[in-house]
Amino acid sequence: MNLRVLQSISRDLHLGTRDAMICASRRAYTLAFLALAVPGLPLGGLYLLTRPNVLPVGALLGLAGLGVVFAGTVFWLAGRVARDPALPPTRAALTAAMQGASAPGIAFLLGCALLHDLRGLLLLWGLALAAYLLGYGQVPGWVRGPQNAGASESGT
Repeated sequence: MNLRVLQSISRDLHLGTRDAMICASRRAYTLAFLALAVPGLPLGGLYLLTRPNVLPVGALLGLAGLGVVFAGTVFWLAGRVARDPALPPTRAALTAAMQGASAPGIAFLLGCALLHDLRGLLLLWGLALAAYLLGYGQVPGWVRGPQNAGASESGT
């Protein structure tokens, strides 16, 4: 399946239109998020075997606050990369999308560490979902202008 996703990203990049770039960037965003999130589930399961203590509400809110701060920082940095004039537009959009995927990834991984605590799990995975949707919606803003179908990355 990942090969099909990579092929569809490549196909969209070669089309060179703004809509195709948005599709490619959104696919890259989702793929990068999954690459971060999937390993968290078995690791969280292993941690669950240690029978960790339930965290107090203040600690859960502190973790959620860290998740919000990290997500905001990641989105800010992704926006900077997307606007970097030194990068070709295609590379800037894909880099921003892949970097932006760590915003929901961080909250998701923090939630994986709380598989033993339903309150924390729901709080952090809810935050991860909100960050994922926010980032998915920001992807079009990370794509600079329409590209010509035959343009190369080097700008020649």
